[in-house]
Amino acid sequence: MARTSKAKIERGEYKLSIREQKFVAYYIEYGDATKAVKEAGFETNAPIQYARKLLGKAKIQQELKNQLEGIKNDAIASTTEIMCFYTKAMRGEIKDQFGIEATLADRMKAADALAKRQIDMQAIADRAAANEINVTVNWSRQNDKVSPDLPTEEDLLEGEE
Repeated sequence: MARTSKAKIERGEYKLSIREQKFVAYYIEYGDATKAVKEAGFETNAPIQYARKLLGKAKIQQELKNQLEGIKNDAIASTTEIMCFYTKAMRGEIKDQFGIEATLADRMKAADALAKRQIDMQAIADRAAANEINVTVNWSRQNDKVSPDLPTEEDLLEGEE
């Protein structure tokens, strides 16, 4: 049987057998590799060892990673989705389970939460911009040794203005 190279696996150019695909699906569902081996239809007298062998294959690991990433992405709300929810709640576009519009107090809470997240996001962006420092180092040859001519503090401060 031909082995799949690591580079092909990283690029997603690998194929799983039907049983391997079933193994991955059952392993994600049950969280039990031995049970997944049995449910996938592998005929073996040593399902624990066979499960370890399957989990050791790079293509199985990659497929598990891909599948779990997809589940995680679907299950967790994105920042945009959260911001849209707060915006709709603030505008009164969301009703409760009885079809009643949100109270003014609830809409104000949504507006506060939305503003807080926008302020937090701006603060993160500001901190990231403040941490950006450009340093120029000029190298010169002195006494047959390469050494840097480091900029002075004044040089660094001039670059910030």
